[in-house]
Amino acid sequence: MKKVNKRLAPDNITELSQCEIFVFGSNLEGQHMGGAARYAYDHFGAEWGNGVGPQGQCYAIPTMHGPLAEIKPYVDDFIEYARQHPMNRFLLTRIGCGIAGFKDEKMAPLFKEAVKLPNVSFPDEWFIQLLDYIEPLEKRKQAAPPVINMEVLQRLCKEHLYTIGAGFPWDEPDILIRYIIDEDKFGYKAMGNFFFIDDDLYIFDYNDKFAEDHNQDVVEAVFQDECKGRGYAFHAYFAGVRTPYRDSKGEAIFTGDVCHIKFHGSEYDYPLSTLGSEENPEFFRYAFVLDNHCIRPEECESITRVGTVFYQVEKGSVGDLVDQLSARFTDIWGKCKDQIEHRLEMAKYTPSFHENYWEYAALKVLEIEYGWRYYPGLPKPDER
Repeated sequence: MKKVNKRLAPDNITELSQCEIFVFGSNLEGQHMGGAARYAYDHFGAEWGNGVGPQGQCYAIPTMHGPLAEIKPYVDDFIEYARQHPMNRFLLTRIGCGIAGFKDEKMAPLFKEAVKLPNVSFPDEWFIQLLDYIEPLEKRKQAAPPVINMEVLQRLCKEHLYTIGAGFPWDEPDILIRYIIDEDKFGYKAMGNFFFIDDDLYIFDYNDKFAEDHNQDVVEAVFQDECKGRGYAFHAYFAGVRTPYRDSKGEAIFTGDVCHIKFHGSEYDYPLSTLGSEENPEFFRYAFVLDNHCIRPEECESITRVGTVFYQVEKGSVGDLVDQLSARFTDIWGKCKDQIEHRLEMAKYTPSFHENYWEYAALKVLEIEYGWRYYPGLPKPDER
């Protein structure tokens, strides 16, 4: 599926999605006699006798009554309206550059504050002129929360719902999640390319191999038809988030990673997970949870990733598998040495849906390697 640049309004707007608003130049009397105004009246619900503001699926900005200084207040009102309606996309026409007789290079700068809003789309000629007013992406980015779990991700997805649906990065924090695609296949997506409906994770991707897995009903439930041209949306299992920590080999550590840690002269094998909730920031942290206490990564003498908790995953599982499967792995109190070793062996063959230990033992005998270590941004182990 081809990606669509939604910062650019179509040259010839003949239809609107449920979220889109047609923005046209009018006169104060609201006599929509020709051009874009007439089209808005005939097709998009513009009201005769109303020359200012929202109406039908349109927004009218008067441009026929005076010089630019007298038009600017109406432009400013529009920009504020667009800011207050973040789930609508406003498609600007070349307002004032037709019958009103203004030149593009004079009219476009009136909208320089609008270019800072992700939900306003511009004619090509205007957008090129206004690029200098857009802050670089790295300056727009919000700081990532210090601790992230699925609950935090769900909140952030709600806050950034428009740009996720629109399909372009704006001010989303720099967050990378991991998800299960299939047996022996993890995928990785940055914030802005996934969303949640209830406790189910959905991924956006333009690769046609995901066409059969696309769920249009879910897309429309969350975004209406905002995701036209957005890509394919498919269900996936949430499998952790990249943390600020790296292990002894320089590999980034994700929640749900099983790690061999050294702490105060002792050695342990435990998964990294989150403790507490965002409601109590003082106690909300990443930690290795042992039987009766926890160890924070910064307290460890060394950390080495040895696998993940995503073995024996039940197909159809919902919710935060990191918490669920980390708790299962950690429940080793009173277990015999063989059972503990079995868990560590299974952790190497992930993600996986096998139910029985002997299936994992067979993978070991066959010396089959799983790809849990490979992810964007770092070389494969044999390339270091």
